Amino acid sequence: MILGLLSCKEEKASISSTEKTVTVKEPLQMYQLSEMASFMEDMYVAHEHIKEKALKGEAPDTLPYDLSKLHTATFTDAADNDETYQRMANVFIEYEEQMVEDPEHIKQHYNNSVKLCISCHQLKCTGPIPRIKKLLIN
Repeated sequence: MILGLLSCKEEKASISSTEKTVTVKEPLQMYQLSEMASFMEDMYVAHEHIKEKALKGEAPDTLPYDLSKLHTATFTDAADNDETYQRMANVFIEYEEQMVEDPEHIKQHYNNSVKLCISCHQLKCTGPIPRIKKLLIN
């Protein structure tokens, strides 16, 4: 009987030590893009299409995105939405509108837009620069 009680105590001890080593895994959480990051992704894809057209000498009749979002979308880091960014966004909007208004010089206006993206990202978020450079028309 004493042996039976001792063996039960040993089992309980081994169970509790096993319970201590079990770790609970949290479910994988996906990264959520900010409004601005999502908008920039959309513009990137649109610029790939605009580039294709520009290489054929064609210009868009309209832009497939709302440029006012450059001023209203929520940033990943709110501190990036500063006076410098706002000035650059205004110039970017001008370059973008020129692609539609002056289709004869589409390649120049398109490259001006892309170069301004690169310049802005050199000041703020450098990660996407190599990808943005691929948009340039050589």
